Amino acid sequence: MSGPDKKKLDKMIWQLREGWGESTRIEAARDLGWIGTQAAEEAVPELIKALLDDKSENVRVEAAISLQWIGANASNAIPALVKALREDHSEKVRERAAIVLQGMGEVVQNAISELANAQVDDKSLLVREAAANTLDKLAPKLGYDNADAMLKANNITSKRK
Repeated sequence: MSGPDKKKLDKMIWQLREGWGESTRIEAARDLGWIGTQAAEEAVPELIKALLDDKSENVRVEAAISLQWIGANASNAIPALVKALREDHSEKVRERAAIVLQGMGEVVQNAISELANAQVDDKSLLVREAAANTLDKLAPKLGYDNADAMLKANNITSKRK
């Protein structure tokens, strides 16, 4: 990206990193999601950092949503999404991380085990449902008849109810 667009991108990144208010950082994350399909190389690392490190739950959720908009071009965010799914104290962030993993392309296969754990072990019903729904939607995309067949093929013991 060059010229005026590069200036806009740099401003968004600065606002996400340094924005003094939550609403400024939320808006910057959202804007990076919109422009990220064309500038994923610059936007995705910043969104990952916000997802994992921002003190605001709302900024972390917005960063995840922006990664979802970028989709498979943000596949290098999968480890961060898995970490958020596993470790974030916010139910909203964990739920969104599970949902976003649906659109990360075929390399999301590395997250199946964590999704299976979340669908059974997460303390939040919303997160458990989001993880189960993601597994159900991923199975046909990855060539399986259903989520149980996908878990079995990946040697993941299914604790599904």
